[in-house]
Amino acid sequence: MNPLKRMSLAALSAALLALSGSAWSQTPPWPSKPIRIVVAYGPGGQTDIVARVIGERLQQRLGQPVLVENRAGGGGNVGTDHVAKSAPDGYTLAMAAISNFGANPALYPKIPYDPLKDFVPVAHAISTSNVLVVHPSFPARTLPELIALAKAKPGALSYASAGAGTSIHLFMEVLKLRAGLDITHIPYRGSAPALQDVVGGQVPMIFDSMPSAFPMVKAGKLRALAVSSGTRSPVAPDVPTVAEQGVANFDLVSWIGFAAPAGTPDPIVQRLNGEINAILRMPEVVARFNELGAQTVGGSTASFDAFIRQEIATWTDVVKKAGITAD
Repeated sequence: MNPLKRMSLAALSAALLALSGSAWSQTPPWPSKPIRIVVAYGPGGQTDIVARVIGERLQQRLGQPVLVENRAGGGGNVGTDHVAKSAPDGYTLAMAAISNFGANPALYPKIPYDPLKDFVPVAHAISTSNVLVVHPSFPARTLPELIALAKAKPGALSYASAGAGTSIHLFMEVLKLRAGLDITHIPYRGSAPALQDVVGGQVPMIFDSMPSAFPMVKAGKLRALAVSSGTRSPVAPDVPTVAEQGVANFDLVSWIGFAAPAGTPDPIVQRLNGEINAILRMPEVVARFNELGAQTVGGSTASFDAFIRQEIATWTDVVKKAGITAD
């Protein structure tokens, strides 16, 4: 190569390097604009509560507005798919839950997103028991009494849920399977309207999350019959578990976390993981969730990824064996 051509190539390389460095230096640091947290369910439910409690403190720590956006529909599929198709730039996050990141791949044959391929896990926020509650006028005061009533009138009783695939739906269907019950499922677009109709007496029962339902129990507007976990909840020690009331091997908990679209830069994902973990360690946040019956979890992105994979496998097996459908 002649010296002139060598110099030209060297000059071109230097120019490209300078241009690249200039473009990089002009890229605004993250975050430089508002962040959206998409809740794939209606406002007022457990997922919405977690998003708002953590989102408020994330806003303080990041110095940018953090907006919670409810996009309900399709058992969580509509809002989740919206995030899956959003730009992977750290400005749109999804709330991952037992439904949209656990059971929905088994419940819906044509789910529009893949929770493993289309997302990167960010942080595992909370886990919680669900609580089976009934309207105060409901004649059954214990789970065995409810089971006896349901068996005496097959198909006559009904329960509300936040939609197909939610923990409220799944846990009740497992209870029906294990206890041999015929109780009609009435799905709603979110936990809040479902719970409202149980409080109003339009539907007799719901197996709702603790953060959503237990305040109504403490207010005397609902009666608690059982919790879904294998041990009693520390915030409701007087409420027996399903298992100790005669339904063996019943130990189910709900969970919620954060996820970002696949391709989101790892430094952003790790920054979010660190900030959310710091928030989950705040005494007032721990106390807030504990009083609602939830426990903070936290951990690495890798541990949350492994957890989601196990949940998908578990609920795929449960959905198949129980014959649970999205109807």
